[in-house]
Amino acid sequence: MEKTVRNICAVATALPAEPPARIELIPVGAFKTADRRPQFRIDDAAAVIAASLEQAPGGVLPIDFDHRSFASSGTADSRAAGWITGLEVEGDRVMASVEWTEDGQKAVSGRVYRFISPVFKNLPDGQVVLIEGAGLVNTPALPQLRQLASKENSMDPIEEIAGLLGLAADKPADIVTRVTSLVAAETQLASITKAAKVDGPEAVTQICARLTKPVADPGEFVPKASFDELQTQFAALQTTVKNGAVEAALDRAREAGKLTPDLEPWATQLAAKDLSEFEAWAAVAPVRVNVSGQRQLAGRPAPVKTDALDETERQVASLMGIAEADFLATRNAAVKEH
Repeated sequence: MEKTVRNICAVATALPAEPPARIELIPVGAFKTADRRPQFRIDDAAAVIAASLEQAPGGVLPIDFDHRSFASSGTADSRAAGWITGLEVEGDRVMASVEWTEDGQKAVSGRVYRFISPVFKNLPDGQVVLIEGAGLVNTPALPQLRQLASKENSMDPIEEIAGLLGLAADKPADIVTRVTSLVAAETQLASITKAAKVDGPEAVTQICARLTKPVADPGEFVPKASFDELQTQFAALQTTVKNGAVEAALDRAREAGKLTPDLEPWATQLAAKDLSEFEAWAAVAPVRVNVSGQRQLAGRPAPVKTDALDETERQVASLMGIAEADFLATRNAAVKEH
């Protein structure tokens, strides 16, 4: 077997207040981490599960604290927070059955730790071949995973949609903005594929191949007017996607307290020109506070919740097909918890 590498990637959604008996551990298929590591993938989840449980001492995998039992120093605290007694594929993720220790239960219920992080080995090409365990951590790196399964394996639809989009469930305005951008991009892509007379899952690949093909048979050419329309729509789609990514990066910096009003013009210009450069700045920029010692948020004041939905929240409810009364009840419950 080729040389394998150990990787640690934390889930970006909080564990429930009471440790669940089943948790979402790792995605199936291709996935990336928020810290810009190369892409990983699990092509044969059943084979990975079988190999992991076969090599696990006693047939169980450990859940520790901060991955201390995997530290190279050999002096770390290796207490178990829980034991993974089983693994199974459910949709596009691997679920783990867990028996929590007393220390693990206290750490989760007391909010000392809020996230779960899988430990796995992969080949140089990113293929995951073995799951070694997990750890309770406070540094998430897999924002694309959905809410961890509760004891009833149920999930609020708003939380599920927010998780799929990599957004916070208590920020409906952000969800509306992202959904609106995605709908616009989908509409433009449909128009492009129609103009190019292609369809199916490989439509984008076919379009790119046509645009970059140096020599083509005359019978494959389309009228210049159609080609010009295709280029215009493709450029508009690229702009829509880029603008959505820029605004999402600015929002993350605002919420973290790193982007304040005086930096808005500069930050907006930098993000639009070089998004990776702006994200590099945001990663190391300090949190800025006002004279009262409170974190400053750029662009807009914190929303004030009332007993009625605002216009943005009504739009979110409508897009999700949720009754306004149910949306209001869910929102108020989330506010009360925080």
